[in-house]
Parts: sequence; structure tokens; C-alpha cells
Amino acid sequence: MVVPMVLPLIYTALYKRKFFFEIVLITLSIIGIVILYWPLTTNLQTIANIIPKLILFILIPFILLTSYWKTTKDEKDHLSLLGLSKKNLKPSIKMGLIFIPIMIGITFLAKILMNNSIIEPNYILGVFSFFESFTEEFLFRGILFLLLLTRTNVKIAYITSLSSFILMHPQNLTNPFIISTITQGVITLEICRRTKNLAGAWIVHGSNRFFSIVLFPFFF
Repeated sequence: MVVPMVLPLIYTALYKRKFFFEIVLITLSIIGIVILYWPLTTNLQTIANIIPKLILFILIPFILLTSYWKTTKDEKDHLSLLGLSKKNLKPSIKMGLIFIPIMIGITFLAKILMNNSIIEPNYILGVFSFFESFTEEFLFRGILFLLLLTRTNVKIAYITSLSSFILMHPQNLTNPFIISTITQGVITLEICRRTKNLAGAWIVHGSNRFFSIVLFPFFF
């Protein structure tokens, strides 16, 4: 996850130096995730994961960035830059709802290719997992894409966000589920690119999680 940050670091160092320190802060947040994520989430399928992910994926980078923005007396609406606003909320949700069946279908296919076996559905975990997915959307699509769009360019933001998201799921790199991971990354990025809003991306990601945990067990 740290390696993709080299691109925005180099770009801002060369062309947009006023944003370089912001990228450094984001990179430090990513390093913290790399060091602490796995020790704090030893079992990926537990409700307790939502707490460390809230801290690592949202609180730490948000506090670092907002603290820096206060020192620069930047009066911009930074929540909007992160995709958290009412602007384009409805188009974002609409796109998310359209892509849900596609995303779920691809994930289902990936699980078939994996010959995945799940003991039983877990409704509580499914609900928690839906809300927990916002932590990843905030980091990968809010900070590493929408914010980077205003600090670098589309190509760098796209590559940084997608590659970081893929590397965040190393357990999928050597099996067919990587198809679902990449597809989800692209779909959520496209929703955010077109609407500049996180809502639709969260709906797609959360629904994919929910149906994987609650509905798919009936088929395997």
C-alpha cells in the first residue's frame, strides 16, 4: 500500500509543492495502516474489526489532514473534497444502485471459481460489515482518489487508489477473488469520478459485503 504513494509524492514534489506535505501526511497514515492493520484484525470476519478500521482508515488520516489545514488557514470545504457532501448525492446513489447487481454477480462468480465453502449466513456480521465498508471507501475513494484528484491528476489518483485497494487485500492476489476486488475498485472509482460523492461507492461496497455474508452461504 505504501509503494503507490510514490506517484503522488513525486508529482507534488515536482509540480505542486504546496500539496507535498499533505501527501506526506497521507503516506504516514498508510504506513501506520500497514504496520498496525493485521495485528489488530487477526480475523477478517469479526464485528470487532470496525473499531481499529475506524481509527486507522478514518480518524488518524482525517485528524492529521484537518490539523494541517487549520495551520494553513485553508477555508475550503474539505469534506466536499473527500466526497462527503449533499452535492450529487442522488446521482451517486442512483449509480450505486445500478451497479449493485453487476458487482454481486461478479463476486458470486468469483466464489464459484474458488469453490468457496461457507458454513452459514451471519446476519449481524453482514449488517456490521455493510457499515464497516465505509471506512475503506473513505480512505481509498475519498482520500486516495477524490482528494488526490485536486492535488495531482486523474491518472495518478486512479492508479494510486486502485493499486492501494488491491494491495490492501493480499489474500486475494493468488485466487480468483482478485477479479471481484479489481472490479469493485474500478466501479467505485468510476462512481466517485463521475459524481465526486462517496455515497454510491459505499452502497456498492457495503451491499457486496452484505450479500456475500448473508445470501451467498445458501448457495455454497
